[in-house]
Amino acid sequence: MRTRTLILTSTATLLFACGDSGADGDDAPSTDSGVATLGDTSTGDETSTSVGDGDGDPGDGDGDSCSTPCGDDCCTEGEACDEDTLTCVLDCGDAEPCGIDPETCCGGDEICYVGQCVVPGGPCSVLSCATQTESDCGEGEICDAELGQCVPDLADETCTYAPEPGVFDPVPRWSWGVRKPRACMDDSDCQKEEACVDSNCEVTWPHHVPGDDDYPAFHQAMAPPMVADLDGDCIPEIVFNSYEPASWTTNGILRALRGDTGEPVWTLGDPAWRSDGTAIPAIGDIDYDGDLEIINVGGDSRLQLIDHQGNPVWATADPVGYSFTSGAPSLANFDIQGDAEIAFGREIYASDGSFVWAGDGGIGTNPNYATLSCVADLDGDLRPELIGGGTAYTFTGTVGVDFMGSTMWQTGADGYCGVADFQLDGVPEVVVVRGGSIDVLDGPSGALLAQFPIPGGGMGGPPNIADFDGDGFPDIGLAGGARYVVVQFDGVNTLTKLWDAVTKDVSSNRTGSSVFDFDGDGRSEVIYADEWYLRIYPGVEPDCQLDPDGPGCDQDMTDAEILFIDITSSGTRVEYPVIADVDGDFKAEIVVSTNNNFDQGNIGDAGIEVFEDRLDNWVATLPIWNQHTYHVTNVDAAGGIPIIEEDNWDFPAGDPHNSYRRNSQGAVENCAPDLVAQDLETIGICRDDVTVSARVCNQGCLGVGPGVDVSFTEADAGLLGTVPTAQAIPAGGCVKVQLTVPAPGAAPYNVTVSVDDDGMSSGAFNECIEDNNALGPVELCPNIG
Repeated sequence: MRTRTLILTSTATLLFACGDSGADGDDAPSTDSGVATLGDTSTGDETSTSVGDGDGDPGDGDGDSCSTPCGDDCCTEGEACDEDTLTCVLDCGDAEPCGIDPETCCGGDEICYVGQCVVPGGPCSVLSCATQTESDCGEGEICDAELGQCVPDLADETCTYAPEPGVFDPVPRWSWGVRKPRACMDDSDCQKEEACVDSNCEVTWPHHVPGDDDYPAFHQAMAPPMVADLDGDCIPEIVFNSYEPASWTTNGILRALRGDTGEPVWTLGDPAWRSDGTAIPAIGDIDYDGDLEIINVGGDSRLQLIDHQGNPVWATADPVGYSFTSGAPSLANFDIQGDAEIAFGREIYASDGSFVWAGDGGIGTNPNYATLSCVADLDGDLRPELIGGGTAYTFTGTVGVDFMGSTMWQTGADGYCGVADFQLDGVPEVVVVRGGSIDVLDGPSGALLAQFPIPGGGMGGPPNIADFDGDGFPDIGLAGGARYVVVQFDGVNTLTKLWDAVTKDVSSNRTGSSVFDFDGDGRSEVIYADEWYLRIYPGVEPDCQLDPDGPGCDQDMTDAEILFIDITSSGTRVEYPVIADVDGDFKAEIVVSTNNNFDQGNIGDAGIEVFEDRLDNWVATLPIWNQHTYHVTNVDAAGGIPIIEEDNWDFPAGDPHNSYRRNSQGAVENCAPDLVAQDLETIGICRDDVTVSARVCNQGCLGVGPGVDVSFTEADAGLLGTVPTAQAIPAGGCVKVQLTVPAPGAAPYNVTVSVDDDGMSSGAFNECIEDNNALGPVELCPNIG
């Protein structure tokens, strides 16, 4: 049996002993390498050392010999003597014991990982993140990027955190563009989080002004920005058209900004590739090569394909067959084979830009305000239909061979569409907003089922569909000219008003809106920006939640009842705020486009603004929103376009999305992270500098993004320092952090590591367990004298 030096570690990997030998006598261990070691004490054969009884030396008291004396103790079989502390410790040969209480020795095929002996799976290369969900590990495993091996998945699907309903605090994360000067007397005269400084409202968040070399005149943003991870770095980009007022529909510039910071990624300023500055791009991998493409609408009425790096690839040979502005392509695989196709109004184009097919109607409510079309499988044959306003088209054959389209049904005038299953019978209905009316049509036949006039007038904007009141049935929300309205369908032939609210949109009276259940209470909130304000409405009136029959439940949603209001600015067309995880932190953010070059909406800034919740109460969502007619199943988290799209109203089984223009909330309701520290150790030699390391693990069912604060403290020296994690930590995964500091006095050191700790005992994340973030104190560097 070998005697060895004790190397203190909490779990997984080797902790090197530090400093000098810790002894002055001739029996001090060698330190030629700077790391204390002890050689084998035998001379080739194992021998016993006889220790007499009653003389103060260790023994068993009856004259028996002690094979391994250790101070006043005698080590038993399976133990070794730690020469530094003269205590008996578990003998694992050349390896260190695994775990703390109890310690164990790992077998030949095992490694010590987060305090457990495990047999790793095969090699792997990708630690998943918000935008990259594919894994090369088996079920129940996750990739540890540092080890390059598949290890046990630590996720606990029961880890949830339920915020108090309606309690959140939206604050700007960053903004881009040019700010409108605003005089003030105090902070209340300014946008939320702005400060009144020298009688002017000033930002308190990062704001980016386009530089002189970045086309600064093109800073107005009308259309909703799209969100996708263009470069595969786990941080989504925000893609949008910008314009200068003099030529806003014909001379736009396409831009991409980092979702986490707002910093520019690229700008397509080539005059030959100018866009309709009010157009809404679509993003997806349409040729299935792993890289995303952007389909934009040119200022010359041609569709354009731009690659993920901002390089132009092709433009259609001819302009689209009708006049338009604010167009919005949709992406789908219409022949369910080969590359995906591009739908624009009533037309379909191939992935190489070649013309495929055109119908004879259905281009949107008004070509002067937007060309929008929906895609859904209305007849259950797996092939998608194209819904262009009041007309639906169905298709046969293969693109490039014998692809053919025909009218499936045609009913009434054009309009803006949405699709869901309102009767919960597996058969979809189509909502068409047209001419000041909300119409519900039977999906397979187009038969009119119900109608409702938009309160306050106006043509009406694109509908969003979600469960607003938590009754399990989808509802419809949309903006008119003077009011926002939410209506319920009884599943037979009647639409009734749930509530409406006064708004200001006399310009287009067609503005879009989006919907999301921020607090996970089953009732979706509405996010809407009119000419002057961004508002978040609760799904139902607060008084209706308290007393459905009370006088306050009057179907009139006032500003006093809403959850959030802030200054924005827009001349309005069909834009809406976008809800997506834009920074890779697995949580929802709001992205708003703003402009101030129109008389009707000119009180705020021009550009892009991102809001997040200061209280971390917004639930999880996907890191993508790729087209105006977004409905979750039309694209995956990485931007892949499905060959056969799942029906949104049936998927996932048991709890389908059954929504439109609403993002997903993940598989587990109110899923939360659970951050813990593991494997606290030192790296290298503890001399003038000491490097401490820890593994940060997420035992919850929701990932967290980069930037988790990890603080190291020493019992006598106090805070050693705080370091952020450099990458996302998916549910069930771990990442390592380390900190190098000058040696904090004389060793040994009693070190504690705390996760989600900014050094002042304050954390940023709502976790399912809040009292397990710290590990320690653990004694490190025992050999330093």
